[in-house]
Amino acid sequence: MSAVFPLYYFGNLAYWKAILEENEIVLSTKQRIAKKSYSNRTIILMANGLQTLTVPLVGGRGSKTPFDELEISYAENWIAKHKMALQSAYAKSPYYEFYMPYFENILGAKPILLIDLNKAIFKEILRLLKLKKEVIESEDMATIIFIPNQFDNSLPAYPQVFRYKSPFQPDLSILDLLFCLGPRSSDYLLSRT
Repeated sequence: MSAVFPLYYFGNLAYWKAILEENEIVLSTKQRIAKKSYSNRTIILMANGLQTLTVPLVGGRGSKTPFDELEISYAENWIAKHKMALQSAYAKSPYYEFYMPYFENILGAKPILLIDLNKAIFKEILRLLKLKKEVIESEDMATIIFIPNQFDNSLPAYPQVFRYKSPFQPDLSILDLLFCLGPRSSDYLLSRT
């Protein structure tokens, strides 16, 4: 049986580690957004601590709208805020300049639906991690096997941008790993499997 994953806005390290462990990925496209899920948010490390980047939704998170119908709100310029936060957090990381243009292109396309944004990010991260996985979409809401927000502390510390200022922060956004380790990110995620 294949693991079924929600589509996250970037996703945390536990999410991507679980994806690496599967041969076939089934993405749930009809799930409802639960509180504190990563469907429209990701957590990065800034100089002053953790920061959550949230994609605003038309009607908010509490709506009963299925995931594949959720519209992104562009009433505020959240893209500029996310880009500014990422630059502030990772401009001094070894791979920021290499990877950020890919994500700027995705964000700059201003997709209408959250599912389209998350799919584009998911595909790009698969490509950057050099993962050749079969990906299938499922509309079955009752089959999510990956436990959202699960924390994985089996992964070792890696050099983060603010390592001299704060202790290692595990299980951040995949962006933290990509910007800090670049092409070694897949090997890192597989290091404790």
